[in-house]
Amino acid sequence: MKRYAVLPVILALLALFTSCDGGSSFFSASGTTNEVIVIMDENAWEGTAGRALFGVLNSNVKALPQAEPNFRILQLSPENFTSTFKMARNLIIPEISNIYSYPKLTADLDKYAMGQVIMNIHAPDTVSFVEFVTENRESIIDYFVTKELERNARYLKNQIKEPVSRVKQVFGINIHFPKGLPNISEHENFYWATNNAARGRQDIVIYQFPYTTETVFEKDSLINIRNRVLGEYITGSFDSRMMTATVYSPDYRKMETDGLFRAELRGLWEMTNDMMGGPFVMHAFVNENTGMVVIVEVFVYAPEMNKRNLLRNLESTLYTISIPEKEEEKTS
Repeated sequence: MKRYAVLPVILALLALFTSCDGGSSFFSASGTTNEVIVIMDENAWEGTAGRALFGVLNSNVKALPQAEPNFRILQLSPENFTSTFKMARNLIIPEISNIYSYPKLTADLDKYAMGQVIMNIHAPDTVSFVEFVTENRESIIDYFVTKELERNARYLKNQIKEPVSRVKQVFGINIHFPKGLPNISEHENFYWATNNAARGRQDIVIYQFPYTTETVFEKDSLINIRNRVLGEYITGSFDSRMMTATVYSPDYRKMETDGLFRAELRGLWEMTNDMMGGPFVMHAFVNENTGMVVIVEVFVYAPEMNKRNLLRNLESTLYTISIPEKEEEKTS
């Protein structure tokens, strides 16, 4: 079966962020999820460079029905960067100095604590710093968000030791669900778990079909598939059914996680003839053991609530997915 190539830009980005200090601590990184601490003196933070960096980090999360910033941002002067703050999970340390001939990003992983990410942004002057962080806005945001998702996925796998057995049996994949999704619905090649909450509702759906062509992973194809499958199985009152909202064109990308090619859709869902809706994230991939395209989606319904953390916590489930070895599959 054909293995798909990841976009060169993504490969370059992954190569960019590979430096690891190696002096890791036995302590786990602390701090609030989706929080970033910037180590920068007050004058620089209030100046052009700091405002540019703040604008990047404070930009809105994609594909939410209301505006929410990507991160909670804290600024700390270098002299106050004591041992307590060195345990933070997400740090950005800008350095503007003429010792650098051009701007660049580097990263230290697990430097002071396990699970920690430190991004260093170097630039020779303020003008080049501002241009660089603005041009690399998506890379900076995506890097920290992905690290948060991977970190949360590791926590989830430690908390829930065994993957969902029924999903492994039907779809041939390992996946770890968070606690509190007791309501299960099943149809042929379709599995749906939800907490069915009136507020802060979280849902995971998994479905599959035979792989025939790589064009199935294109954006319009995935939208049509989710509309057909979810429109059939997720229905409500007044003959309503789930569809992809057209008010926001879903964000689409191809990616590779743990060696597995995936196509990702991130957008808004809605119920036809109803007022319900919210954000969703889909990952689609080929299970080469079964020859099936597997699609895993997470979505939330949380009217009058912020949804960033709710969705990202659920999205971490997508980063627990793996394809078991064939021997593992036989013995399970």
